Amino acid sequence: MHHTSQGMYKKDILAKSINLEVFKTTLGCLLIFFLLVIASRLVGYYEQAAAGSIDPSIIIPVIALRMPDFITLLIPLSFFLGVLITTSRLYGDNEIYAIFTGGKSLLSIIKYLFPQALMFLILTASLSLNIAPYTKAMSKELMASKSFSEKIQSIRPNELTEIGKGNYIKAYKVNNEILEDVLFISGDISSASLVISKELSISELDNASNILFIDGLIYSDVINPEQQVITKFGEFNYDLDNDLESDKKARLNKVYDFSNNSANASFQWNLSIPLTIINLLFLGIFIGKVKPRQGRFGGIVPGLFIYMLYISLLVASRESMMTGGFLSSFGLWWVHALFLFLSLLYLSKYYFNFEFNVLSSK
Repeated sequence: MHHTSQGMYKKDILAKSINLEVFKTTLGCLLIFFLLVIASRLVGYYEQAAAGSIDPSIIIPVIALRMPDFITLLIPLSFFLGVLITTSRLYGDNEIYAIFTGGKSLLSIIKYLFPQALMFLILTASLSLNIAPYTKAMSKELMASKSFSEKIQSIRPNELTEIGKGNYIKAYKVNNEILEDVLFISGDISSASLVISKELSISELDNASNILFIDGLIYSDVINPEQQVITKFGEFNYDLDNDLESDKKARLNKVYDFSNNSANASFQWNLSIPLTIINLLFLGIFIGKVKPRQGRFGGIVPGLFIYMLYISLLVASRESMMTGGFLSSFGLWWVHALFLFLSLLYLSKYYFNFEFNVLSSK
């Protein structure tokens, strides 16, 4: 009874020690990656603000709203590195052989770490399926909330400025929210229309971006003079949201079912990110094995290669689903099955001395 209690006590000490080391390494990696991503996003947003694309005052709120999305993507990578670095250190310091002498195996270490992996999986799934999509949508709305009056204020005299997809304005005088002697071009190169007016004012109702031209001419189909129609007007109201274009997109979505494909791909992606943690636990343990002269962290580079391949295949499969590619019928599940098979090969090699080498050797 005494020996049994002592064995259980040693087991608890070993489990706590390994879990604590993996957890601290995971948090350290997560913090470093998180700060790098935040810094990168800040630089990108401030560049957009300097170009007049976004309002500088929304940068911090947008970054805050994107944080759950960033953390969701960083947790699996950080946990994988935590497992990989801990395993490599155990081999590098020969501590792993003391664990094996005590009757434990790599599968025992996986069992010790499985509750922690499950905790990260639940946390990532909560963020990925519930919080991150909502905050990401809010950030997009905030980024797109720049009013037309702010766009008008960014226009400089005698410069052609894009104020929406396919819409360009040039004004010789800018007076607050009113433009004078305006040249407005709308449409693609094959069917562009031209509006020349003495004045342009703003009319924003129901969140619609409308502009009001006063006293001018409309030249339809500028490229084809034989089909051109010239219209004189006193007032002309133009909607930048372009309902006609929205109707065209709606029809295309209905024909090709892009919206359904996109929703299904997004759901599988949001579910796949947490599921990678289980495969990464197995791969981190087996790839982390290094030879005595290989150094403590010899498995990090091949491990990162495996991780990048994993994520790249998931991204490629998601894009294939959204565009109806040849991989769309398989979803993203075949990628998880492939890496689960890889984990099983490593497990077979470990227990049955199966000759198998991918970026590492026994």
